[in-house]
Amino acid sequence: MTDVLVIGYGNTLRADDGAGPEVARRVEADALPGVAVRSLSQLTPELALDIAVADRVVFVDASVETDEVEVRRIEPGPSGPRVMSHHGDPATLLTLAGDVGSVPASAYVVSIPATDLGLGFELSPATAAAVDVAVDAVRELASAR
Repeated sequence: MTDVLVIGYGNTLRADDGAGPEVARRVEADALPGVAVRSLSQLTPELALDIAVADRVVFVDASVETDEVEVRRIEPGPSGPRVMSHHGDPATLLTLAGDVGSVPASAYVVSIPATDLGLGFELSPATAAAVDVAVDAVRELASAR
């Protein structure tokens, strides 16, 4: 069983959309005990297998719908015929985890503000600063017991 699973996702070829994978890279470099990290381009149903063996899961992604780093707790959501993709819902993955194992005791989404989703490898200065804040938030979530 994994204590904490951090899932950073987004398209690293689309500037600020790479914020989630960047947070995942930094948290993985910390080598925190009991923390597993996945860096992905998109959410897929197969992640439910990893989620089902975690006590806590933290999803990290860029968002054009926020102006600051947001951390919110999430619960399993309705599952249905919708297609899982980068725009899939982490809550649906929690539901799928319950179908193949168990639902983590707690789950969070960390949203990082994004303004530049054009082609490119570099984060905008504002998103790069927000990534620093998000890394600290994820570290705090990973160490909370």
